[in-house]
Amino acid sequence: MTSDLLFELGCEELPPGPLQSMAAELGQRLSDGLRELGIEQGDARVFATPRRLAVLIREVADRQPDRDIERRGPSTKAPDKAVAGFARSCGVDVDALETLETDKGPYYVFRGRETGKPLGEVLPALIVESIHKLTTPKRMRWGDLDESFLRPVQWMVCLHGETVIPVQLFGLVADRTTSAHRFHAPEPVALAAASDYEITLFDHQVIASFEERRKIVKQQVTRTAERAGGTAQLDADLLDEVTALVEWPVAISGGIDARFMAMPPEVLITTIESHQRYFPVRDGEGTLLPQFVTVANVESLDIKQVIAGNERVVRPRLEDALFFWEKDRKQPLADYLPRLDKVTFQKGLGSYADKSDRLVTLSGRLAESLGTDMNTARRAAELAKADLVTDMVFEFTELEGIMGGHYARAAGETDAVAAAIAEHYQPRGPSDAIPASAGGRVLALADKLDTLAGQFRLGNRPTGDRDPLGLRRAALGVLRITLEAGLSLNLRAVCRDALTAHDDEGDSDTLDALLAFFHDRLKGLLLDRGIGPDTFEAAYMDQEYEPLDLYARAKAVQAFRDTDAAQSLSAAHKRVRNILKKNGGDESAPQPAKFTEDAERALFEAMGRVETDVTAELERADYTAALNHLASLQGPVDTFFDEVMVMVKDPAAQTNRLRLLTHLDTLLSSVAEIAALSI
Repeated sequence: MTSDLLFELGCEELPPGPLQSMAAELGQRLSDGLRELGIEQGDARVFATPRRLAVLIREVADRQPDRDIERRGPSTKAPDKAVAGFARSCGVDVDALETLETDKGPYYVFRGRETGKPLGEVLPALIVESIHKLTTPKRMRWGDLDESFLRPVQWMVCLHGETVIPVQLFGLVADRTTSAHRFHAPEPVALAAASDYEITLFDHQVIASFEERRKIVKQQVTRTAERAGGTAQLDADLLDEVTALVEWPVAISGGIDARFMAMPPEVLITTIESHQRYFPVRDGEGTLLPQFVTVANVESLDIKQVIAGNERVVRPRLEDALFFWEKDRKQPLADYLPRLDKVTFQKGLGSYADKSDRLVTLSGRLAESLGTDMNTARRAAELAKADLVTDMVFEFTELEGIMGGHYARAAGETDAVAAAIAEHYQPRGPSDAIPASAGGRVLALADKLDTLAGQFRLGNRPTGDRDPLGLRRAALGVLRITLEAGLSLNLRAVCRDALTAHDDEGDSDTLDALLAFFHDRLKGLLLDRGIGPDTFEAAYMDQEYEPLDLYARAKAVQAFRDTDAAQSLSAAHKRVRNILKKNGGDESAPQPAKFTEDAERALFEAMGRVETDVTAELERADYTAALNHLASLQGPVDTFFDEVMVMVKDPAAQTNRLRLLTHLDTLLSSVAEIAALSI
């Protein structure tokens, strides 16, 4: 027989961050465990609220299936005592044993049928093991228990259909009694059956499904903002966090005093979102309105009191921000620079004043090579870190750079300088945009390259999954800016410049390690854009390493590899490489007068024409056209290998043909390493 299986772990308020992942992992562990036990089951659903993690698995069998077993015992030549011991371990007499012929002779074997155990016998151990192995940020103990969990556990429910399975854990014994909403339904609630779980909790003001609750939060916030005359700014992470904080969402609006609206919108949004978990509201043109939407966990009979309370809570934070905003602007941004000398960037890498000096130098070189305004780049680099010692950024660290842009503009710096300062931390992550301005892109590149060069110089390189300094993110930021802005960046040269700024000019090992790090990041980045690993390696031309050029080659090779010519040329190129590897190449020019076969003459003439065309296309960086010209060699190459023996006895003919193949190898490698394609 099958019935739905429910397990619920009731806790004191769980932190919102790990809530979803913990619920998903618990569901996976229980489903996988039942499968390993051989117990039939249907689909599984997980539930997560601030006070509970739960798993509901449909149509779970009430016992393990019976199964045939076969146990191999000792040889038939073994002592009687050993045979008798084996029989006793199987629960039978020696006469019940059978024999099995093997390549080592006959052996005793026991064949029987094992009766499956009831679910109630095997499930408790599975649940206990799953909870103990559950990934949590940090565990705690309470009372005199040896067991630990993320938060103290207050109750447990374990039902198979209508039957309680009394799992023992955390000094508790699971039953059918759950807790519903702390305020709307404070009394214990008895569940009649596992399948009643979700509807019973809903009837007692708990929406157990995280996904359903998130939809409701989004709908309510959207409608509440519309009633307030605007549109809610729905940040996905904030939406998840708010959903994880409530069991019965009730969206309400509130107002912001008009005097606070004089501050930059980023300050208001940071205060509202990050510190209060409220949703900002904008008008039709995107301007921030003096409104917010928050989500309560209770339906109040006096909604005005709740609104007033939320407004009262956010007001002191906005007062502080306004004070910082007005105080910081009493002096120009440049006046903060002397303080950077007293702020350590990192041990071994000097102060932020030292970093600023390096940024000025590196930004100037980047601006010159990329054709952007050098004065803007150097001035923005000089001021980029000044806001780190302002009161606003000291209190709201997530506004670094952004406030520098506002303070620069207030001090009379050009819009280009202010924009570069505001954008230079971008992209902060995979979903963040690259800087919009040319100066911002130069400064962002310089900042990230300086950090990478300094950390690699100190030997602080990511290992495994660990990357506490965010070096992978910095490298990906450099590559994304380069590719998305279409910048012809010589990565080897700029990495060398960055290391030189750290007095590390002669360390080629550090430069090689840094370029290898970028190589791996670029390979992964292009894989996400549809470029296969072998295509990437084929397109990689280890010259001065320009990511934009490599990407253009890789896209051309990716399109080329699906053609018949690519398959034929790749096989031929591999064959050429093997011949040259075994017999040595000869870079001297082949002599047409020494050709004895029409096929080698035809190949030589075709190569001459193609080389001229490919060279012209490479000068224009038209790699697709260059590969198409190489594709025209398919016929002459195939004919050559069909009709010509390279390693003939005549030394002069052999040498001339090896020269021809050396020339062919160079030509086939001029756009990409065709032989590297896995076709």
